[in-house]
Amino acid sequence: MITIKDILDKYHNQIDCLDLEILIANSLGKTREFVLIHPEHKPTKSQISKLESQISRRAQGEPVAYIVGHKEFYGLDFEVNKHTLVPRPETELMVEQVLSSVINHHDKINVIDVGTGSGNIIISIANLDSRLRGNDKIEFYAIDISEDALKIAKQNAKQNGVGGKIKFLHGSLLEPILKKCSMLHDPCSMIITANLPYLSKEVYDSTPVDVKKFEPKTALYSPEAGLQHYRKLLEQVKNQVIGHQSSVILFLEFSPEQKTSLSKLIKSILPQAEISFTKDLAGKWRICKVTIHTSPSP
Repeated sequence: MITIKDILDKYHNQIDCLDLEILIANSLGKTREFVLIHPEHKPTKSQISKLESQISRRAQGEPVAYIVGHKEFYGLDFEVNKHTLVPRPETELMVEQVLSSVINHHDKINVIDVGTGSGNIIISIANLDSRLRGNDKIEFYAIDISEDALKIAKQNAKQNGVGGKIKFLHGSLLEPILKKCSMLHDPCSMIITANLPYLSKEVYDSTPVDVKKFEPKTALYSPEAGLQHYRKLLEQVKNQVIGHQSSVILFLEFSPEQKTSLSKLIKSILPQAEISFTKDLAGKWRICKVTIHTSPSP
């Protein structure tokens, strides 16, 4: 009978070793630690057949997260499929920055995740909220234009114990919020998180096959050098949000080469805004924080 060690030796040149260990663990219904600790373990024929199918899919470029159906993010487990992006580690930086802002606020806050996808950002924030604030002054909203993505996000929220804390809304950018007139006439602080499509055509065309062939293009590519979605979001904030809230803070994930062009775009639409940028753990510019202090309309 073939052992785990035999499988590792056979396939280590075909796919990444970490990917291989994850696929073996998934086929066995075990953890990756089990795979590393028990190289002598002998999978059943059905487990080997399942594994070989998964290895073939990975060899063709399909992301491991889609093959196994889930991905870890900020210590939580998220279901993912072809309708959602695979959560990236660098996005965890946005969660940390939002949490820092929440700690420093003592008035009512609406936290709105635009383009929520699998819900990884808003769910991670809501999951930690009870320990950070422990009050009912924070309301959480998740918006996505894809109904299929919202279904996944709702399921992930339930599985991670925050299903009752987040309101899920279907629509484009802030449109579902802007239709809720009662929210805009109830002055408070608004925190907007957005990991919107931001890849330019040139960057999108150069992405690896596991991104370009398998992840949804509508969640990756944006016209206008990758900034069309952010321009529309900023215009919504300028034209329909400012003046109704005591303050608005946006956290935007972007591609490192867009730092200058994004800064110019923000200043052209929101000249009064305070702008700061943060690098990810790889030392690349990744998160833009936009702060607007305003006096709500009477």
